[in-house]
Amino acid sequence: MKLLSSVCVLSLFAMSVIAQAQNEPAPDAATAYRFRAEDVLRVQVYGQAQLSAEMPVGDDGTITPPFVGSIMAAGRSVKELTDDLVKLYQDKVRLREPLVSISIIKYRENRATIGGFVGRPGNYQIRKGDRILNLLSVGGGPIADRSDLKRATLQRQGSRELIPIDLHAMLYRNDTSQNYELKDGDQLSIPEGLNLFIKVQGKVQAPGLYPYKEPMTLADAISQARGEVVGRSRLSKTLVIRQKPGQPGQYTYINADYVKFIRKGDITQNIELQPGDLIYVPETNTPDFQQITSLANVFFILDRVGSGLFGLQFFR
Repeated sequence: MKLLSSVCVLSLFAMSVIAQAQNEPAPDAATAYRFRAEDVLRVQVYGQAQLSAEMPVGDDGTITPPFVGSIMAAGRSVKELTDDLVKLYQDKVRLREPLVSISIIKYRENRATIGGFVGRPGNYQIRKGDRILNLLSVGGGPIADRSDLKRATLQRQGSRELIPIDLHAMLYRNDTSQNYELKDGDQLSIPEGLNLFIKVQGKVQAPGLYPYKEPMTLADAISQARGEVVGRSRLSKTLVIRQKPGQPGQYTYINADYVKFIRKGDITQNIELQPGDLIYVPETNTPDFQQITSLANVFFILDRVGSGLFGLQFFR
């Protein structure tokens, strides 16, 4: 038994050397490293060359040493797997005191997944020090006008928690506070921006849906809609309609006298917009709020089911 213990110690030493060579954390005890699928192991039995072999840990977590069949390796430490093999060689090969050593000759690559509205969703190799923006880059970056950068999520392997990630702040505000270092098995997901549009309706030349580009103001929206219909638009009674957070069918109505902004430079009337806002330019000084609310209901329902299904030209 002393000889067996010595073999285990030597195995750990060999594993430590290999780990350091591959920038893997070196195990400091028999339970420090647990084998994973795609690791490649070398199993040796002293004095029994026909039993020694190199073998990968399969996707099912098993290895198949010669003459003993499959054995679970994933999740096992060097000592645990060594003990299991010793018993197998005793039971199946009838060796009295087999001296077994196990070493890792290749570690499985650490990998992370990026999915959702990016150019190249998939599973990618990561290296020590890689961060969220590195994964976003190899994933082809976000799909313009379709990805909701403010509502990305990161999920760690073995956890159900979805960590909110504001990629917009990283990319456009140089805020890297959430640019976390990646870990094996991480999953970064970027959802579709169902609400990344503003809507301009009423008496403008080109009513319709337009991509929201932060920062965006009322002037930007009316400009995209090609301005007023001369003689029929009441820009002084312009409304910005915004759905109340978490309250479908409930809206905030913001009055904006766009004429004051144009003629007097009153910047308080040039409302800063939010994604999903509906801008309505009425024809009269007394717009029909019931009709406007019905129109808002249609637009905000489309936001929930995906306005992209209809294309930007749908309401033009």
